[in-house]
Amino acid sequence: MKFKIFILIIFSLVSCNSDQPEPNFYRNEFTGEILTKLEFEQFNKNLVPDTAKEKSLLGYIFPEIIKHGDSIIQPFKYDLRIDNKYIQRSMKYDKIGLSLKSHKFNLLNGESLIIGGKTDKPTFINLWFTTCSGCIKEIPILNEIQEKYKNKINFIAITFNEEKEVKKFLEKKEFNFKHLVNQKEFIEKISSHPYPENILIDKNGTIRYIEPQIIKYEINYFEEIIEKLL
Repeated sequence: MKFKIFILIIFSLVSCNSDQPEPNFYRNEFTGEILTKLEFEQFNKNLVPDTAKEKSLLGYIFPEIIKHGDSIIQPFKYDLRIDNKYIQRSMKYDKIGLSLKSHKFNLLNGESLIIGGKTDKPTFINLWFTTCSGCIKEIPILNEIQEKYKNKINFIAITFNEEKEVKKFLEKKEFNFKHLVNQKEFIEKISSHPYPENILIDKNGTIRYIEPQIIKYEINYFEEIIEKLL
């Protein structure tokens, strides 16, 4: 079976700082192995074959560099997914499998909605806040997915921001999810590594998928996992 390949390189704010020195060693945070620059380049080549038929997603995350004597060590983690199955994830997502009890929430527009327990539709939750650049960047993509599945999925954007802040934001930016505001306590219950974070819940109220920021070329992946929940 052939798999499409996508390469996503993610740098921390620290490692993106141009003032940081160039590393001469790299440390695999999963194994503790120290690699030279050439060995790291070879590791990358082995992880992503030239044929682009085996691996489907590679994402590197580089935490803050470590200085040890004359050595400058760059720790790294990575995400690797084959088709819809993650082989390696850079972070833990212990909330996957969490069953949520039925709870009624009052939405920003005055309507109410139940999250958790048995529902007639799966639920797509986006965790965001009004000054989060990554959150804002993915909104057009979220709107595109919402438009396609709006009659089959409950799309809910949840933030810790107050009502006034969100209303002001929505006056300038179209975000076609239903909105829950001032939800710090509930966010702490369901979140893993915001922000942004996308959480997909099945009809029984169980968290099945947790994904980071959606990138344009990842729409097909999200549509595939949505179809599994329907």
